[in-house]
Amino acid sequence: MGFFATIGRGWNMSKLSMGVVRKDPELLVYTVISAVMSLACLVGMATPQFLEMEWAVNPDGSFTGAYLGFSFVGYMLLSIFVVFWNCAIVANANIRLTGGDPTFGDGVSAAMARLPVIIAWGIVAGTVGLLMKFLEGAARSSDNDAMRTVAAIIHLIGGLVWWAMTFFMLPHLILEGKPIGEALRTSKDTFFATWGENITSGLGISFIAFLVAIPLAILTVVLVGVMGPYGLLLGVLGFGLLIAFTAAAEQVAVVALYRFAKDGEMPKIYRDAGMTTYTFGNAQTVG
Repeated sequence: MGFFATIGRGWNMSKLSMGVVRKDPELLVYTVISAVMSLACLVGMATPQFLEMEWAVNPDGSFTGAYLGFSFVGYMLLSIFVVFWNCAIVANANIRLTGGDPTFGDGVSAAMARLPVIIAWGIVAGTVGLLMKFLEGAARSSDNDAMRTVAAIIHLIGGLVWWAMTFFMLPHLILEGKPIGEALRTSKDTFFATWGENITSGLGISFIAFLVAIPLAILTVVLVGVMGPYGLLLGVLGFGLLIAFTAAAEQVAVVALYRFAKDGEMPKIYRDAGMTTYTFGNAQTVG
């Protein structure tokens, strides 16, 4: 019974979090800006390799040390951009969930106020991400089956542990102003206090996005048949907005669960929709 109640809460939380994004479309603007800046980083990183510039690619096709350093800096910038705009989403979502009416500038101002810490955390998160990619690459490319298996297991377990430890990292960094070490510790503690809701809310948002993606894919095929490349462009834009909407809703759900852990009850928007005050793992809802 408790398991299915947790799934139900996660599903309801997913729908309500998406509702918050609909009320605050600037959250979508944050995710779009983040995506554009990230894409610019990726294009900038790939251009020297694509053009086979001498400083980036050796005659034998291997990368130079200069290009590897250039790529590392580019990847760190990408990570910082993502963290910055996610912090803006967290700040705005917190204002909405605590009864305020946020503007686009509120999230940007909150993120700018913590810019040094955001840069530091972006570098830490980016470095861990690179290590995860290295392990993934080792798992795929090794000729030794045993080493490939070990690398794959370490990559999987390491990724799950890192995800759990950092699930509430941004609220503790941006809303409480904690340093990175303390925020990481409290993020871990908060996650394991609310782990059931964390997992089911994330799965719920992803599943809803999947359901929307099916008719969107069909519509894209129809548009391509009718409009050719322009139909494909519209379809790509549609999927881009869906991804942005999903990413924003996931951050809103994180803030809602953070407020739940902090206040002992869900934000008013959630309570008004039937998710009333409850303790971890033992929800009471109204019909």
